[in-house]
Amino acid sequence: MKGKKEIIVATILVAMVLVTLFLYLIGTREIEYNQIVSIGIVLVLVGLAMYIIWDKIRNIQKGLPGKDERVISISHKAGYYGFIAAIWSAVLIPTMIDIIFGYELDAGDISAIVVLVSGFVFVASYLYLYQKGK
Repeated sequence: MKGKKEIIVATILVAMVLVTLFLYLIGTREIEYNQIVSIGIVLVLVGLAMYIIWDKIRNIQKGLPGKDERVISISHKAGYYGFIAAIWSAVLIPTMIDIIFGYELDAGDISAIVVLVSGFVFVASYLYLYQKGK
């Protein structure tokens, strides 16, 4: 039953992200290049999250537990990699953009970059470690 609750909550969160993104796009009059890139990254992250949810649903339908020791270990390792990516992206990306383009990012842009980079690293490392089996 615990696995089913997690799937329902994750599905609701994915739906909320998609609705929020849709409402954001409706309210935006002009879409700039950096917004297109951010929206694309968010859509990729949502797609990968939907794949993870689908995989858990498939495991529960087969009678397997939603989480076992291996999945918990993989989640912890992927979370660690995402955390390290968040720290370094907060430091390196604004510095590199300032050096290369001479443009100083706003705090909101930096926050968005940190969330997107750490989310992407988490999902990518989770899927890699899950396929690798460690």
